[in-house]
Amino acid sequence: MESRVSIVRDSDIERRVLEAVRLLGGVERVVGKGDRVLIKPNMVGGFPPETGETTHPEVVKTLVELAYEAGAKEVLVGDGVPEVPVDTVRRRFVRRPVPPISGTLHGLYRKKIEKAGGKLIDLDRWTEVEVPNPVRYEKVRVARAILDCDVLIGAPTLKTHHLVGITVALKNLYGAIPPKDRRLYHDLDGVEEVIVDINQVRTSDMVVVDGTYTTLHWGMIDQYMERSRLDLTIAGYDPVAVDSVSAKLLGIDPKTLRFLSWAEERGLGKMDQRLIETVGVPVGDVHPEGVMTVIDYMNKRLSRIRLVSCGACTGCFGRVATSLFRRDDSQMRDDVYIVMGPDAKPIESAKKENVILCGNCAAPTFYNRLKGAFIPGCPPNLDILIERLKEMNLKV
Repeated sequence: MESRVSIVRDSDIERRVLEAVRLLGGVERVVGKGDRVLIKPNMVGGFPPETGETTHPEVVKTLVELAYEAGAKEVLVGDGVPEVPVDTVRRRFVRRPVPPISGTLHGLYRKKIEKAGGKLIDLDRWTEVEVPNPVRYEKVRVARAILDCDVLIGAPTLKTHHLVGITVALKNLYGAIPPKDRRLYHDLDGVEEVIVDINQVRTSDMVVVDGTYTTLHWGMIDQYMERSRLDLTIAGYDPVAVDSVSAKLLGIDPKTLRFLSWAEERGLGKMDQRLIETVGVPVGDVHPEGVMTVIDYMNKRLSRIRLVSCGACTGCFGRVATSLFRRDDSQMRDDVYIVMGPDAKPIESAKKENVILCGNCAAPTFYNRLKGAFIPGCPPNLDILIERLKEMNLKV
């Protein structure tokens, strides 16, 4: 697997997709004559692409055309069915009016894709398969369509994520499992693990990321609308490398994303930036403004609690932030600092008893100097954390 990633910035979507694919060596490197191609975008939420939540239809249309030019016999475009009716989800989107839709997929996608010769499908038929060398799950249910195709092209959006850090190439296939299973893995606190296990069953042969916009994905789009326009396309044949570069572009250290380390260990690709060749716009020349991480968002949302990530991985920062989303800290007696990560340092301006050190890797940093609380574990025990905060007047 070639770990080359292209980065192109251009306000013209079709032009930058074509250039990003050209810089890689072309779709024909994965699509051959007579192939049955499945393109997996992110469109299950039913929101307009201007929100940053869904793949722009122009990206998908361009990929359909490229696949046919490379000799594909049939090009399908599909995403998973939503967990709740799309119109119910969209009613939460109250910041601006949105056009009506029918069914799972937006009418604009259908019009553009079918005009290019593609066919829209719902990923709604499942097959249970065994996972080789699983992170956690020995069997998973996946859409038959991703197993039946000759070539799988991922077309995700460029987003940060409240629990796993980013949702781009590898997590895009989370939409290829049943809605019931998606809820189950969240309940089991096993989303990071199953992302890798799904990709071990079938991963993308090529990924083209729509970075027209970016946003923080939390599924609570009625409560915030932090998004930025970046006008980027990121593409590669190695989904792990694509995720690693995407994380870097979003201001997140790839080494803090546990699922990327697990994916690399299992041979799904390379995450080490030194082993990834980037072409097009240098990573260091992209300075996205306003990109919202879960730490940024929660520090904006909370009144008294401050989250301090010092090289923490998603085992800490994703779970701690998510556990606090529905909590009310406005009645707490004093400011509290939750410090996470192997580079943790004392907060000199804080009362020592109001510092909470989270996670095993943070313990060696200043545990002996701590008068506050230490929450052990990898990941840390969130029940203990919440109980400690309740003692300080945190409201459930």
